[in-house]
Amino acid sequence: MSEPHPPTTETPPQNPDSNNESTLNDPNLTTNEEKKPLPIKTHHCRFCNHLLLATTRSLPSLPRRKDPARDAALILPLPKSTTNDDDVEEETNARGVKHYSILLSTSIPDRKATLVRREDGFEKRLLLRCGRCRVVVGYFLDDVHFPGHADDTNGGGGGAKVVYLLPGGLIETGIMGDEDKVKLMDQEWSGWA
Repeated sequence: MSEPHPPTTETPPQNPDSNNESTLNDPNLTTNEEKKPLPIKTHHCRFCNHLLLATTRSLPSLPRRKDPARDAALILPLPKSTTNDDDVEEETNARGVKHYSILLSTSIPDRKATLVRREDGFEKRLLLRCGRCRVVVGYFLDDVHFPGHADDTNGGGGGAKVVYLLPGGLIETGIMGDEDKVKLMDQEWSGWA
């Protein structure tokens, strides 16, 4: 004779479409849509096609410098290099995923700052060049423009942690072969070159 087995109780499978209150109210749980990483866009030097930038941001949607700067440079925030979580303030998109940008094959910014005359005075820029053809594709502002951040030694723009990208200096990988879009880009920078 065999011993009787205790009755087993099976829980019916949960319907994934049902609204379970404990799941909806838990801030630690996220949906699959929120976990998806942002697409990475790569950008090349407009003149020699050398890979220079990888970012999760859309360059056309970035803010531009306004007068009296006159170059209408794109303002690209860079990630902070500190490891102190109290000081790090990373920008996230609407889905809660962090944006990230990395300068790839650019040369080290020029050692000497270039002075640019503006209507409201002078501006010290550390030029950022393509690693292959050495054409200027952007710049950092010198630390003198950010009082109180003189102790930062991470190379230019210590207070703001942004790079200013010159219009028409970079081209997205996906449109490199599209002649119509390239001609539009040429019109953008030909006005100030």
